[in-house]
Amino acid sequence: MKTIIKSTLSILLGMLLMSSVVVAQDQSQTNAPVPGKNIKTPILTENQKTMQKTNQQKRKEMREAFKATISKDQKDILSDPRLVKADRIKKFRASLTDSQVSMIKARQQEVKTEKEQFRATLSDQQKMQLKKRAMVRNRTNGALPNRPRAPQLSGGI
Repeated sequence: MKTIIKSTLSILLGMLLMSSVVVAQDQSQTNAPVPGKNIKTPILTENQKTMQKTNQQKRKEMREAFKATISKDQKDILSDPRLVKADRIKKFRASLTDSQVSMIKARQQEVKTEKEQFRATLSDQQKMQLKKRAMVRNRTNGALPNRPRAPQLSGGI
């Protein structure tokens, strides 16, 4: 009697495991598109790509010009281990000269106008594709493979 119960339980358990494997295979073979799968499809035209590259180069040059104006005292403020990050930023911003502040504002204004000019070149379809790509990027916490991040000036500026 015990052997019959044991064998019945083992058969039921085996059937249960087999059915879960079959269900898992069925779910993985659906024809639903995988989010982010076609992330490498070209969205932008060549003109838009060159516009982005030139804008990126301008921003890089502006950043380098700003970094060149930072004094040794300001660099020391940014690397002071005794201050927490928020205090470092406050102290650094307080130490900026008028010309440095004007450089920052000019850079911000330039970036804003470049973005507006670029957005004006986008078609409605391109805007929708870029929004979809942004949604996928947000779902993956911004992690896109093979995408180098731009180096940033320590201190949050």
